[in-house]
Amino acid sequence: MKIVRSINNLKKIIKSFRNNNHVISLVPTMGNIHEGHLALVKKAKLMSTVCIVSIFINPTQFDQLYDFNNYPRSIKLDCKKLMFYNVDIVFIPSVLAMYPSGINNYTYMYVPNLSEILEGSKRLNHYKGVTTIVSKLFNLIQPNLAFFGEKDFQQLIIIKRMVHDMYYNIKIISVPIIREANGLAYSSRNILLSKDEYKIAHKFYLTLRDMADKLKNNIHCIVNLIKITTNQLEKIGFTVDSLYVLDSKYLTYINNSSTNIIILSAVWLGKIRLIDNIKVKIFK
Repeated sequence: MKIVRSINNLKKIIKSFRNNNHVISLVPTMGNIHEGHLALVKKAKLMSTVCIVSIFINPTQFDQLYDFNNYPRSIKLDCKKLMFYNVDIVFIPSVLAMYPSGINNYTYMYVPNLSEILEGSKRLNHYKGVTTIVSKLFNLIQPNLAFFGEKDFQQLIIIKRMVHDMYYNIKIISVPIIREANGLAYSSRNILLSKDEYKIAHKFYLTLRDMADKLKNNIHCIVNLIKITTNQLEKIGFTVDSLYVLDSKYLTYINNSSTNIIILSAVWLGKIRLIDNIKVKIFK
C-alpha cells in the first residue's frame, strides 16, 4: 500500500495504472475509518484491480468551525486498517493542495435544487462543499468506479446527479448502511458520543424501524406517523432536526405511483448530530 500526499505523485501513479489498463475504484472518505467505510473498500476490491481510498477532512462542507475542529482524526490507525484490506493507494492531500487559492476563493461545483432541500436547508453550502471536493477527486483520479454509502442518502442522489449532468464516465456504486450489533449506523461521529448518549443512540434506528413497519400497512398515515415518531424520539432524549417520508428516486413527495419510499431523519443527541434512513417498499 502506498500513501500519497502529493497531487503530482498521484497523477504519475494514475497514469501508470491507466497505461496498464487497470480498473480503478475510488472510495472517498474523511477518515476515522470504520466498518461502514470498510464495506465500501471490500466491494471496491471485488469490482476493480486498483483500489484508491482518499482521506480528506473537507473544510468547505462544514457549516460550523466547531464541527470541523472536533471531527475525529486518526490517520495512523486508518492506514493500518486500510493496509489490512490491501488497499493500493491512500491519498491524503493537504487543504492547501486541494484549495490552492484558499477555501474562500475557489471554483466550486454545485447541484441546484437537490442541494438546497432537506439536509441542504439545514446546513447551508454543505453539499456545495461535498460536490466540489468529490469533483476534484474525480478529475484527479478519473476512477472507473466510485463507492458511496447510503447513510447520507441525499448525498448519494446528488453525486449521481452531478455525474450525470457533467458527463463523468464514472459508475457510482452505492452500498447499504452498515450497522453496529444494536442497530446504530456506523458513523465517524459516534466516537464523540458520551457513554450515556451511546446507550440510547441505537434507539434512533429502532424508532425509525417501527415507523417503517407502520408505513407498510398504511401509506396514508404519513403526517400522523411523523408526529408520533417525533414525539417518541423526543421522549427518548433526542432533539429531532428533521423527519421526512419521500419517494426515494428523486427525493420528492410521494404520490399515488410511489412504490419505493424512504424515511430520512436527522437528530441531535447532546452536541452530536446523527442521520439515518430506512427504505420502505410499498406493494399495491
